[in-house]
Amino acid sequence: MADTALDITGLSHSYGDLHVLEDISLRVGKGEFVSIVGPSGSGKSTLFHLIGGLLTPATGTIGIDGAHANGRRGLIGYMPQAPALLPWRTIEDNVVLAREIGGAPKRGTRPQARDWLAKVGLDGFARSYPHELSGGMQQRVAFLRALLAGRDLICLDEPFSALDAMLRAEMHRWLLDIWEQDRRSILFVTHNIEEALLLSDTVYVFTRRPATVLERVEVPFERPRRAEVVDDPTFVRLRRRLTDLLTASPR
Repeated sequence: MADTALDITGLSHSYGDLHVLEDISLRVGKGEFVSIVGPSGSGKSTLFHLIGGLLTPATGTIGIDGAHANGRRGLIGYMPQAPALLPWRTIEDNVVLAREIGGAPKRGTRPQARDWLAKVGLDGFARSYPHELSGGMQQRVAFLRALLAGRDLICLDEPFSALDAMLRAEMHRWLLDIWEQDRRSILFVTHNIEEALLLSDTVYVFTRRPATVLERVEVPFERPRRAEVVDDPTFVRLRRRLTDLLTASPR
C-alpha cells in the first residue's frame, strides 16, 4: 500500500528449538510513530533484526514501502540501545557514516550533517569526538545518523533505556520536536509504557515468548504533543490498561 511504510504479516521466527515470535502482524503508516511494548525477552529486538534483513523469518512476510523485504538489508534507518558511535571518528563523520557506506557523495552529505547538528543543539561539535559529549548528546548524534541514512522507516531499539529520568524526559521532548519537523515513519521499542503513550500514534502490546500481538492500541492525543498530556485522565486510563495487559500477559 502506498500509505504504508512497514507491513508485517504472519511473521514467526525461532532459534533452533527456541520459538521467539509467533504470527506477528503489524503495520506502520507513512509518517506514523508506532511503539512496541512487551515483557523482557519477548523478541522485540529479534523483530528489528528481521525487519533490517539481518535475519530471514521462518514464515511470514515483511513489506517496506510496498516492496517485499524478507532478508533484504539497507532499507531502514536504525538506532540501537547504545549510541555505538565510532570513537576514532568525529561527530560529523559519525553522523554521515550510513550515507558514506551507501556511497553518497561527501559534498552533499557533510553540509546536511552540519545543518542537522545545528538543529539539534550540537552546533560547534562537528569536529569533536564522542568521548567529549554527554550521554544525551551522543544519543542525538546516533539518531541523526539514522535520520540521515535517507530511509523513510527508522527503527529505534530502546534508545533511552540507559538514561536517567530527567535526561530521558528531555530526550522525549527533543525527539518529538525533531520528528514533527521531519515526519519519518518510526517503529520504536520500549519497556516504558508512559514513554510509548507519550510518543506514539499506535502502540502494539506483545505477549511473553513466543511473542504475538496481544493488543493494538490507538493513542488519541493531538499533535504536537506536550509533556502535560501524562496528567490527562484518558492518558492515565490508557497507562493502566497497558500495565494490566502486560501484567496479565499470557505464556
